[in-house]
Amino acid sequence: MSIHRKLIILVTLLIAISSQVQAKNNMQKRGAEHQRPSFESIDSNIDGDIDFDEFSSHEIPHGSHQTIFDNIDTDNNGIISQEEFDNHIPPRPKKGRGKGHD
Repeated sequence: MSIHRKLIILVTLLIAISSQVQAKNNMQKRGAEHQRPSFESIDSNIDGDIDFDEFSSHEIPHGSHQTIFDNIDTDNNGIISQEEFDNHIPPRPKKGRGKGHD
């Protein structure tokens, strides 16, 4: 087998392996991005409500803590009840807003 053929086979294998690794990483990232925390994991003092201090101590993928808290707290009493948390449907990220888009 000539050196030229060996080089072509090697490059083809490297591209195939690289594509598989990248696809696996993308799938793992998508799964991690869409996990919503449980009510219990945010209600750190276990009183059955989430106040702003508890809510703001957790990371959020986008937006401000205050804006998101206010959207979930539908009765505007300053706490998120289990019912408000369960009824809240987070907005879906817009498609096509990858790197390089403003």
